[in-house]
Amino acid sequence: MTAWQTQVRRTALAHDLEEAHRYAVGAASAGLQDAGLGPVRLTGTAVPVLADAAVTSATPFVRAPLLARLSRVRRLHSPRAATDPDLCPTCRVPAPCPTTKELDQ
Repeated sequence: MTAWQTQVRRTALAHDLEEAHRYAVGAASAGLQDAGLGPVRLTGTAVPVLADAAVTSATPFVRAPLLARLSRVRRLHSPRAATDPDLCPTCRVPAPCPTTKELDQ
C-alpha cells in the first residue's frame, strides 16, 4: 500500500471504487489474453501488470466525472454558517441530511 492510499478515507464509496478497479483489471487481463487477438495476444506473468497499468492510466478519466458529481452533491448538502448551520440548505432538514449520511457511509 502506498502513502496516499493510507490517507484515503475508508468509505463505502472508496471501497466501491477500488472494487471497480479490481474488476477492471480482471477484465483487462482477460482481454489481453483473449484468443480472438490471435498472434498479438499477450500471455505470461506480465499480463496482470500490463492490465493494471492500463486500467490505472484510464481510471482518472473514468472516476473524474463521478467524483466531480459527488463533490457537487456534497457542496449542495453542506450547511453554511452564513445561513443556517443546523439545516441542510437543499433538503431543509436538520443536518446531516440523509444525502450527506449516504455520502459518508
